Amino acid sequence: MAIKDFEYYHNLHTLATNSLLHLLNHVASSTRFVPTPARNSILVTYLKPKLKEKLLNNIKKDIKLMIKTARTRGANLEIKLYQLNDKANQCTMAGAENLYSLLVHLNNERGLESRLFDETKETEENIIYLLEEHLEHCFEGQNQIAPISLLTQLSSAPELIEEINITPWFYAEMKEWNENTHQAHILVHPAK
Repeated sequence: MAIKDFEYYHNLHTLATNSLLHLLNHVASSTRFVPTPARNSILVTYLKPKLKEKLLNNIKKDIKLMIKTARTRGANLEIKLYQLNDKANQCTMAGAENLYSLLVHLNNERGLESRLFDETKETEENIIYLLEEHLEHCFEGQNQIAPISLLTQLSSAPELIEEINITPWFYAEMKEWNENTHQAHILVHPAK
C-alpha cells in the first residue's frame, strides 16, 4: 500500500468515525427521538465545513458523495458510515500502517516529530527523517519487503532503538552512529 493510499484510507476512516461521534453526541443531548432525516441533516452540517479543510483534499469527492447521500430522500447516511467504519475496523494492520503507528508511538512517547527528508533544507535535531523514494520501494502490497531507513540527529538514538524494539511491529538496528554529531542511521525491519 502506497503512502498516498494509506493517507486516503486513514482520512476516510477518521472522518467516518468522527462524523458518527458528532451525530451520537447530538442524539444523546436531545431529549426527543431524532428521526433519520434529522440525523442526515446533522451529518451534513458536520461534513460541509470538512470540504474546505486542506488535510482532507484527498477525500473531497467522498465527502461530497456523503453529503449527496444524506440529502437523498429515504437515504440513511448513518447506516452507511457504520458500514464503512466496520469495514475499516476489520482491516488488519500491515506495511505502511505499522510504520505510521510506530511514528505516532514515537511522537507520543518521546515527542519525536517525523518528516520526509528534503535535501534542500537543513536537518533539525530531534526529528526522524524518512526517505520518500525509499518508502515507495519498501512495501509490496501489504508486506514490507525491505528495511526502512530512519535518519535522525538525536543524542539518545541508541535508546530509540530499544523503544522501537519494544513495539510489536518492528526490529531496529543501528546502521551508522556518529557519537560526536549524534547523527544516526537506523534500519527498521518488520518483526518476525
